[in-house]
Amino acid sequence: MTSSPPKSVRLTGLDWTFVTTGLPVAVAVARERADAASSAAGTDLDVVLMGGGATIGSALAAGLVDVLSLHLAPTILGAGTPLFTGGVPRTLVQRSVTSTSTATHLTYDILRPTL
Repeated sequence: MTSSPPKSVRLTGLDWTFVTTGLPVAVAVARERADAASSAAGTDLDVVLMGGGATIGSALAAGLVDVLSLHLAPTILGAGTPLFTGGVPRTLVQRSVTSTSTATHLTYDILRPTL
């Protein structure tokens, strides 16, 4: 997420859409684009949100995440940003765990809270 579009991008030949009005709007725009592309391609496409703890934590708190993939590397580069900082509790159901020599890859389904 950005507050203003960059002057240039490193990857050319891609169809970029920059949304500067907040994370919920950016995800809604991405979902609309994925739905349109899914219809054109005849297959289901996903929206993938990548970012640091603050971005993903905000998306989790806003209820914008259905599946959470975490990639844990054994090297600690700093204090980090917590993903879960309060708010509505979410139930995570583990889908998969894959360990490699450099990281552990975890995937969870996120269940919607019942009110």
